[in-house]
Order: sequence, then C-alpha cells, then structure tokens
Amino acid sequence: MASDVESLVALEALMNEFFAPGTSNERKKEIEGVLHNFSSQRGAWKHCLNFMSHSTNQYVCMYSLTTIETLITKQWLGLMWEERAHLKATLYQFALEHHQSAPNFIRNKLVKLVVDIARLDWPHFYPDFFSNILQLIQTPDTTVLGLVFLQTASEELVCPWEDLSVSRKEELRRLLLAHIPQVFNMLTGLLENILQKQKHSVTATPPPSPTHGQPNSASPVHTGSLLSSMLGSGRSASGGLDSDSETICCLTLNALTHLFSWVPLSSYITSNLVAALFRLASVSQGISQDEHQNIGTLAMGAINEIMYKNCVPASCEDFLLNIFQHAMQLMQSVIHSGVLEHVDRSFVEKLTEFLRLFVALHLHRLEESQKFSPVRDFLSLLFKYTFHTALEQFYRCLEVWSIFLDHMHNRGTPTERYQDALILLVQEILVKMQFKHNRGPLEELDDELLDDDEQTEWQHYLRQCIEIVAKVAELAPMETYSLMYDPWKEASAVYLHLERAIEPHESTDYSRRLTVTEAHECMRLHCLLRDLSSLTQAVGRMYPHFIGQPFSTRFPHAQQLVSRLSVMATYGTRLRPYHLQVSNPVLTTDLIEVHAQVLAALKAWCHWLAQLHTEDTMKPLYDHLVSDMVNSSVPLLARRGEPSKLCHSAAHLLVTLTGTVRPPRIWELQPIRDMYHVAASLTYLLPEAQRLVQLALCNTLLQPSPGMTDQLWDLRYKLLANLIDSLTADFQRLGRLSSLPPEQHAHPVITSTLKLLGDLVKHMQSESSHTKKLLYSVIQGSVHQTLSVFPLCVQSPDVCETILDFFLIAFAGLQQQLGATFTELTVQTFLGVFTREHLAESLGQESGAGTRVVEKFLQLLQLVMAEPSASFKRFVPSTISLCLDHVYPLVADMPSPDVKPALFGVLHAVLLHKWQYFYRTSVLHTLSEPGVEGIENCERFVAILRAYGQPLLQPDINLFGQNLHTLEELNSKWKLYHKALFREELLPQFLTVLLDSLIHKSHTLLGDEIAVALYNMAAVNFMAFHDAFLPQFLRSTDGLDDGQRSILQRNFQNDTDLPSFTQNIQQLVNDLRCYQLCNASLPAGSVKL
Repeated sequence: MASDVESLVALEALMNEFFAPGTSNERKKEIEGVLHNFSSQRGAWKHCLNFMSHSTNQYVCMYSLTTIETLITKQWLGLMWEERAHLKATLYQFALEHHQSAPNFIRNKLVKLVVDIARLDWPHFYPDFFSNILQLIQTPDTTVLGLVFLQTASEELVCPWEDLSVSRKEELRRLLLAHIPQVFNMLTGLLENILQKQKHSVTATPPPSPTHGQPNSASPVHTGSLLSSMLGSGRSASGGLDSDSETICCLTLNALTHLFSWVPLSSYITSNLVAALFRLASVSQGISQDEHQNIGTLAMGAINEIMYKNCVPASCEDFLLNIFQHAMQLMQSVIHSGVLEHVDRSFVEKLTEFLRLFVALHLHRLEESQKFSPVRDFLSLLFKYTFHTALEQFYRCLEVWSIFLDHMHNRGTPTERYQDALILLVQEILVKMQFKHNRGPLEELDDELLDDDEQTEWQHYLRQCIEIVAKVAELAPMETYSLMYDPWKEASAVYLHLERAIEPHESTDYSRRLTVTEAHECMRLHCLLRDLSSLTQAVGRMYPHFIGQPFSTRFPHAQQLVSRLSVMATYGTRLRPYHLQVSNPVLTTDLIEVHAQVLAALKAWCHWLAQLHTEDTMKPLYDHLVSDMVNSSVPLLARRGEPSKLCHSAAHLLVTLTGTVRPPRIWELQPIRDMYHVAASLTYLLPEAQRLVQLALCNTLLQPSPGMTDQLWDLRYKLLANLIDSLTADFQRLGRLSSLPPEQHAHPVITSTLKLLGDLVKHMQSESSHTKKLLYSVIQGSVHQTLSVFPLCVQSPDVCETILDFFLIAFAGLQQQLGATFTELTVQTFLGVFTREHLAESLGQESGAGTRVVEKFLQLLQLVMAEPSASFKRFVPSTISLCLDHVYPLVADMPSPDVKPALFGVLHAVLLHKWQYFYRTSVLHTLSEPGVEGIENCERFVAILRAYGQPLLQPDINLFGQNLHTLEELNSKWKLYHKALFREELLPQFLTVLLDSLIHKSHTLLGDEIAVALYNMAAVNFMAFHDAFLPQFLRSTDGLDDGQRSILQRNFQNDTDLPSFTQNIQQLVNDLRCYQLCNASLPAGSVKL
C-alpha cells in the first residue's frame, strides 16, 4: 500500500507540474513519456482504480480514466473474467457515489466507460445494464445520472463502431429498441412533471405592474397569457424552474433528440410525448444567456429531429397531422403575442428550420389526406412569420416559400387554390424591397463589400426577393406582372421627366447641372432611383411568360413594357444624366445603376423580340426596337469616358441582340458600320467589354438571320474578312517577319489574338456548317500561322499554353473544317516538339506553366484519339509511346494533380475509341475462329491497364474515381472484364486493390462506386469469385486467424444480385476490420475469440 501511496503522490506532483503555466514544452514531453510508460504497464488499471479512490485531484482522476479507457477499448477481451467484473462494478459504483460532487466532464467520462463495457458485454455478461439505467432515471436523486447514461448509451451503442461485427451492431440496436417504449414513457412523465411545476411557478408569481415593460398596456404581451407572464416578468428561458428541474429538462430533451435520430417513426413516439415537447417549446422561448440551455430551443430541436425523417409510413399520417396542429398553435402563440422580436434567436432558427422541413418533406403527404385541409391557414401564419423576423430568418423563410412554390409547380397544384396567398406574398415582398416603403431597414444593408459570391449585402437581399417573385410569376404570371408594372411605370415616369430638372450649359455636357439640390428632394430622388433600378431588374425576369405559346394573348402587355424600356434606354444614352453635376454624389451612382439595369432588362427581353420577328405584321415595331437597342448601346461603347458598368451592360445587350435576335442586314445600320472601323481600337474599354463588342460585331456577319431567303454569304465574307483582318493585323504582321521580335513585343500580340479567335470559335461551336465554314475561311491564315510560330515559342510556357488552348478550341469546334490533312500536320508538329527531354524540362519548372503546357497537349491528343476518322489511326502507336514511355515515368511517383488526369484521359480515349487497335472485331474473324479473341499489341494493352491500376493504390481520390469510372465504361462498351487476358492476368489484382481500399478506408467517398465495380468484376464468374478468389484473398490478409477466415468466408453469401452482393461486401469489410482491430489489441498468447 505504501508503494501505491508514493505512486499517487508522485502522480499528483507530475500532473500538477504538467498543467502549471510555467512548465516548459520540453519538460511536458518528459512527463508525457513517464505517464505513457506507466499506463502501458500490465495491470496499470488496478493502480488507476486505487488512485481514483484516494485522490481528489481532477487531473489524476482524468488520467486514470483515460488509462482505463484504453484497456476497455483495446484489451478488454484479454482480461480474466474476475478482472472484468471487478472493473465494471468499481466504475459503476464510483459513478453512483460521485456523480453529484464530481465535475461533469469526469462524470461523463465514467458513464462512457461503463457504456463501453456494455457495448461489448451486454446482455450476456452484463444483464442488468439497461435495467440499472431505468432505475436511475426513476430515482429522484439519480435522475440526472440516469439521463446521462441514457444519452450516452444511445450515442455509443448505435454508432457504427469499427470493433463490432455487423451482427453485434444489429443485436445492440435490437436490444435498445426493445426498451424504447418504456424509455419514452419515463421521459414523457419527466417532462409532464416539469411542465406541471412550471405552471404552478408561473401562476404563483405576481403579475407585473401595468406600467412595467412595454408602454402599451393593451398589447397582447400584457393579456395574462402564460407566454406573456413569463416574458413580461423578466423570467429566464426556463420559465421559473429551479436549477435541478431545468437540468433534468435539458438532459431529457437532449436524450430524446438523439433517440429520435435513429428510432423509427411508429407508435413509440406517442401523442403525449409530442404534446409535452410543444408545450415546452411554447412556454420556454424567452431570451437565454446560454443558447445551449434554452429549453424552448432544445424542445424544437427534438421536434425537428422527428421531422428530418423522410421515410414515413402511411400509418403515421395521424401522427404527422398531430404534429402539424401543435405547430400551428405554437406559431399562433408566437405571432399573435407580438413578441417575436424578443424571442431567443436560437429558438427562432429552430422554428424556421421546422417550417422548412415540414414544407419540404411532409406537406405533400398531408395535402393528399382527406383529414387535412388548413394549408391556407398555414400559409397565412407563414406569411406573418416571414415578415416579422430578422434579416437572416427572413432569408430562411424565403427559402421555405421557394420550396413551397417548387412543390406547387412540380406537382401541378392548381394556382387558384392558393392564389390569394401568393398575390399577398408578392405584394409584401415588393413593399419590402422598395425604399419608398421600407427605407430604414434597406439603408442598413451594405452595398460596398462583396461576399464570396461577388455580391454586396444589398444585392443578395434584392436577389432573394426577386427570386421569390419570379417563382410566383411561374404560377400566376399576369397577376404578378400587374403588381410590379404599376410601381415600375410610376417610377420610370419620373425618370423620363428628369430632363426638366437639368440646367443646360453651352460649353460641354459635363457642365450641365441637376437642379434638384435640397437635401430632402435629393433623398426622395435617391429612393426613387433605387426603387426604379430594383423594379427594372424584376420586370426583366418576366420575359419567359410572354414568349412561346402565350406570345399572342399577352402581346399588348409585353409591347408596352418593351417599348417603355426601349424609350428609357435611348433616353439614358442620349441624355447621359450620370454626367450631370449633382449636389449629392450618390445620385450619379443611382443614375448609372438605373441605366445599366434598363439595358440588362432589354437584353433579357431580346428573347421576346426574336419571336416578334416571326410576326409579319409587326415588322415596323420590330425594326424600331432593333434600331433603339443599337442606338442605346453602340454610342456608350464608341465614346471614351463612359462608366465601365454601362459599357459592360451595353456590350452584353449587343451580343444578345446579334446572337439571339439576329436582325436581318443589321450590318447596314450606320452605328454598326462605324463600329466595324473602330473595332480594333477599343482599348479604352475593359478587356471583357472589348471582347464582347468584337464578338457581337462578328455575330452580325456570322450568324444567319431568321426569315432571310438569301443570307448573302458572299457579302458577309467580304465584310467579315475586313473585320478579322483589322482585329488580327498585328498578328499577321508578325508572320511576315523573317524572325519573331523580342518576347515583350511578340508574345502579347500572339496571346491577345489567339484569345479573341478562340472565343469566336467557341461561341460558334454549336452553329450551322455555313457559319463554321465562313468563320474558318477568314481565320484560316491565322490558324496556319499559329502552327508555324509554335516551335519558335516552345521556350515560353505561357505562350505555348495559349497556342495549345487555341488548338483545343479549334479541334473541338472546327474539326470538319480543319480537315484531316491539317490535323495530321498539327499533331505531327506537336509530337516533334514534345520530346522526352522537353517534357522533363516542362514538368520540372517550378512556376507550373510547363506542367500546364503538357496538360493542354495531352488534352489535345485526347480529342484526336476520340476522332472516328481512320486517318488518325496511325497516331495511335506514337500517342501510346508518348504516354507510357515518356510522360508516365515522369509523373508516376509525383503528385502532378493536373497532368495525371490528362494523361489517363488520353489512354482512356485510346481504349474507348481505338479498341480495334487491340481487338479486331470483324465478322470474318469471328466466323473463322469462334471463341478465339484475336488480340494485337498485347504488351501495350496490359501496360495501359497496369498504369490504370497504379492510381488505385494512391491517395488521390479524384484520380482514383476517374480511373475507376474509365474501367467501368470500358467494361460497359467493350466487355473489358470478360476478356480472357484481363480475367487471367489482371482481374484478381484489381479485385484485391478495390477490396483493400474499402478495408483501409482510403477512398471512403467512393464506397458505392467501388462496390459496383467489384460486383461487375465478380459477375464475370460469381462461383470463381466466391470459391477461389475470396479464400485466397482472406489467406493473404494479415491480422486474421484461420477460424476468423472461415467465419468470414461462410458469412459471405453467394448472392448474384447487386443489392445483396453489395451488402455482403459491406459485411465482409466491416467484420474483417473488426477482427483485425480486436486481434491487434490482444496481448501476446491470448486466446482469440
């Protein structure tokens, strides 16, 4: 005993020294080593039990418990029966004696250790485990301990631990489930007793004085309801409960929340239990200092756990209806009491989450029920709740509305059923997003700082509102249109009369002054312009409801809207009010925003204009609108000094007009003709706007116009050739030189020209052959010149990357026009440049540019290998050689996250599209040698597949998934797994690698895909898999004994359907891992069970 006393004194000294603030890290490492050596000794747990009994030092107690935990989780099966019984009894008794005095973290650790023992021993060697928990809960002095035991048992016994077999996991769940009815009855009784105490406590408290709190004594808060009594009297979130009752209530709710996460919906969850939860939620949502101890929040969390269950039996319809009725009462209580802004934030979050879950997962079930009808009442409450919450909850409520609207749209719910509610929703959202009605809250939204989505807080708010309005418009388009058109028209009328308030100046436009100078008038104008911008953005979203079938019937409404937008656009471009001198600079920003949104709205309505062209009687209106759009956008792009935001909007409008509407002979309009001449000198625009303008100008000549019988291709060619010549003049000048000028001069020209031409080809990729033919005829010289300068730029990775990018785009979009001869020349040129030495040099560059060049080149080869033309077949050997002999050895052992996917992409294209290079599938061969697989280039075929297998042994999950998908695709198309060569040489290796990846959890996210691949490989011969491969695999797997191998083999059923096979694989992997863990934790010489 003396040695134990000395050891305890020494341990306390070490622990105190370790946690002392002045102890150095070196000394802490020394102490850690001493402690580890002591805990690793055989029988150390016995000393730890003694330390716990004779020490009040928390550090010593926690160290002792941690040492014992290692014993239980790693070496439990190696203990003698008497030792296990002694340890179990001692820990449980220690918990009983010290649960009130010990800190919570020590109490919880003790409880977990007892539950860990039960996880291994209950019920056979620990039969009274759960009956002890029930007894603890029923005994007032130990209720808290019992509830901690209950929640810990739920968490630890249901979780998929690795050291338990599948059968043991199922047994534990079954054992727990058998006790659930009794558990729920007990917990319901606890909550009902607490509610009774709370009721007596609240009603026994004198009401507050009439003048206390809110000044309005007639407010619902002071009407004497249970909720108002609590909030008005300043009570805590527990509603007047003593601390013990509050603790019991919180523990009960936490335990229920976890139990609900796995207990199935059935008669287990009684109506009394649901009623108790909602009563706690309704009377306990006041402000709390600790949101984790807010009883109302915990109650709502438990309710939400029930609502998360998407798989609901039909027999539970009444149960869901009961929950809905309670929820309606709760919402009425919160909303009608008028205290929503005073309710705890965490409670409101849980309540909003309940609404989202109810609408997303369960509303459709109740809608179909004959017993359920009050959806309108629910929507009414949701409406009131939505517009009385804080901003973050407002967004979440809009998400609930979005889910409901999608639900209506997808199920074809008649709009008339809920039309009143939807119209009211749009009205209120339009009010909430206008400064005219909601200035105070809207001014608080930041409109400068950008979030991760490149939006300001104001832009995010507006987008959320407009999205809901747009969703309602899908169900009630004309009603929604009417609601937003009137306020938009009213605001636009003021904008169109703004010219009257401009004081002209004879010298320059920039000297003109806006005569609105009074502060309150400036503020009114600011609010109006902000609203006009928002409403213009909203009306731009309406165009889908005016095209297609309803075009004719809704034409008058669309005409008045588009005509007004057109007037506003030309007015803004002509007047340029954003250049006025103003007394408040914010007005300039507002005027820019309005004009930008008008141009953006016109861009959206171009889809309607495209359909208008099909109406012969509407040609004058069509021509007028096209002219207005050109006249409102081109001047902004042709003049220097215009705001970049407006240039961006104008360029987008011009691209859509020329690419979607495609007006006939648009090149005859003078503004367009003028832009042809200055297209190459738009350097004052931002690069994106410049690119869009040049693209739009090319559109005018490349895109065929609808309705034109003669597309005038010859005239288009002349105009387009001149345009392209002007845009590529500097690049063409390089081609006429005997040698390239210095890098700083040549490379920017090459890069900018190829990016322009690449964008043009990409944009025309899905167009007709006429368009592609015309495009190639004018850029052919630049394409050939690009190939000729490539070898000269090989030492500049950035330029190489640009050139390869361009050819990637050209091969994808203009393959037919490029022709086989030029494509062969291109590939031959690249193969000649990318020698082994150059590849090694490129991959070794630290900047990463060289790696990107190799990646682009491999992507180019992938496109070539995918081409069906027989002329490319001769590149197959050189492509395979490049990949396997040159690139693969350089990257096999390197991370190379970019090069490897591209490399295997080429090999995939070879096998998928050039399969005949390896397997000839002619009918003559099949008839002459039936059953014989005529394989050629066998060594290359096996080498490719072995290269595929290498990433399956590496941690890169993306490459693993790519190669696994490739193997599956090859099997689907060419029956790869059934080929004799694959079966005999590679199949066992791939099966082993895939099974090992599941056992080692190296690629857990791909578990389902791996299981399917294993099934398809085993399906080649299920009997051989079960009787030959599986025994061999188990024999070669370490950490198992022969008895365990036999059990694993016997438990693997010889099922041949995918679900059963997958389940067998999962059980095999789980049980094998369990045996390995248990065997590794046993001391040497132990008998393995």
